[in-house]
Amino acid sequence: MQIKKILVPTDFSETAKAALDQALFLTAKFDAELTVLHARLLFEDDPVEMEEKLKKVESEEHEVEALLLEKMRKKTEKHTHLKIKHEIIRGYSAPSAILGYINKNDFDLVVLGTHGRTGLEYFLIGSVAEKVVRYARCPVLTVRSAEFIKEKFKKILVPLDFSEPSMEALKTAAEWAEMDGSELHLLYAVDQEVHPALYAWGMKSVLDMIPDIKEKVEKRMAESVSAFSELKNRKIVKVLREGKAHKEIAKYVEEENLDLIVIGTHGMVGLDRLLLGSTTERVIRSVKLPVLTVKHKNII
Repeated sequence: MQIKKILVPTDFSETAKAALDQALFLTAKFDAELTVLHARLLFEDDPVEMEEKLKKVESEEHEVEALLLEKMRKKTEKHTHLKIKHEIIRGYSAPSAILGYINKNDFDLVVLGTHGRTGLEYFLIGSVAEKVVRYARCPVLTVRSAEFIKEKFKKILVPLDFSEPSMEALKTAAEWAEMDGSELHLLYAVDQEVHPALYAWGMKSVLDMIPDIKEKVEKRMAESVSAFSELKNRKIVKVLREGKAHKEIAKYVEEENLDLIVIGTHGMVGLDRLLLGSTTERVIRSVKLPVLTVKHKNII
């Protein structure tokens, strides 16, 4: 995974500040160019006062730019060796503005703060981070709290279902683990629920239907690990859990002192995502760790 151009959008919130701090670590690690982006939203302007406000747009943007520069100088005064740019754009919504900028500039990684909204608030407002994760062509690292940002990720979790996206995630995690000397945790979650029609046959879970599933999963994990030379002699922890994937991932994070989750996404949009949801998005919502989301090239 070659990373030469990193983007970190900012709205000057605490989570955006944490994302910027994490992006600075990664910029140094990969010797990359960092772009800090602030999007001013058109719908925030009052149409009644639009004519007057349009006259002030230029001066307002200079003020925002000055604020951004001031914040960046404070953040980078000890990082004079880093290549850093800043950009201010305008758009109708933060996700569309950010995604448009990503598509025009061909970034290798986006680092983005997320507020971890759930329930009704998430349903009504949505999440800028999750929209960027869903539609961005490049990997996206979501950061929720300054408490969990790291210079090195020493313990990395990769949820596996052996699909192409999850294997792409394992490939990426292997490369990052090689850089940081990390230990890798592989987690496979078995959803126990089966159709009620099978109850008459005495089958109440997938474990009843496939009693040797543990051995099969361990074999697939071993085969997956052997496919990447970066994982040779690397400490690998293999875990099989019973339950919904996003819930088991969240539980495992609570149990282990992990630093990063690397997860593949199937890139579902529209009705598929509305009906089925997304394990990746649920994980982003439910854990405090940074989550690196990777898409398989065939999905993009």
